[in-house]
Amino acid sequence: MKEKDIIQHFITQHQHASVAYGIGDDCAILNVTPGYQLVTTTDTMVEGRHFVEQSPAYEIGYKLIATNLSDIASMGAKPRWATLNITLTEYNHGWLSEFARGLLDCAQQNQVALVGGDTTLGKQLNMSVQITGEIPAGDASLRQNAHVGDIIYVTGIIGRAAHALKRLKQHNYQHSTLSHEQISALYRPPSRIKLAIALREFVHACIDISDGLLHELEILCEQSQMGAEVQLEKIPSKKGLEIISAITAGDDYELLFTASHEHAEDISRIASEYDSLITPIGNIIDSTKIELFMNKQIVPYPETSGYDHFSINP
Repeated sequence: MKEKDIIQHFITQHQHASVAYGIGDDCAILNVTPGYQLVTTTDTMVEGRHFVEQSPAYEIGYKLIATNLSDIASMGAKPRWATLNITLTEYNHGWLSEFARGLLDCAQQNQVALVGGDTTLGKQLNMSVQITGEIPAGDASLRQNAHVGDIIYVTGIIGRAAHALKRLKQHNYQHSTLSHEQISALYRPPSRIKLAIALREFVHACIDISDGLLHELEILCEQSQMGAEVQLEKIPSKKGLEIISAITAGDDYELLFTASHEHAEDISRIASEYDSLITPIGNIIDSTKIELFMNKQIVPYPETSGYDHFSINP
């Protein structure tokens, strides 16, 4: 099957009203909302580094979109358009069909239009998606805006994906050994788009948790030129996973954000309205370091704060 036939057969979908012209030409033509700014992000997934050969094609496709949506959510933006680049090692109709189904399911659930991309053959399976979203001008939640005294919040439960991956490794990557909950934790992180938009007016600084909660907090603090105190016992983590492992493993795709104490009730109200878990886990301090506590006792800082994409052993 030729490249144009793969795109036509597997990837083409019903276009949104925001797309003046989508797949079929050299470029897509998009209708941008007046008074809004564009936000754009991209992530790459490589076999053997981000997923294993045994990973179901549907789940790979779904996660490829979901991980990018997490970046869009961290800005408080609404996702609109996506492009896909994929390098295949061979033409496999069944695999491509399931991959495309997962990709488009996640995209359509979040009102994202796939508007273009590129397909090629190579020696290793890898793929990347770029998602562009919109946000009212000047309203983006940036990493650099944390204030002294801010409460540090996290959404969801930390370590669910790490716990599922641990079980998967124990069973030689046989996905049939995983429960539906574990598959979802590993490949289908919940979309925080609507929640993030609702929180936007109260958030000072925000970052998504892809490479470990502690690692992302380091980045947020560095860019805000602040420090933090974290109460480890307050972090909602997966049972059966040691807390330091939970906050350094990554792959959560939850939101870590800061907000003023005066908006604590607003944040609690939004959590209830969106049936979402949002937990205060510490505070931003006037310092250059991050301190970890467990029941008011200081905890030694771990040597590794998160996932390293350039480590020898993934």
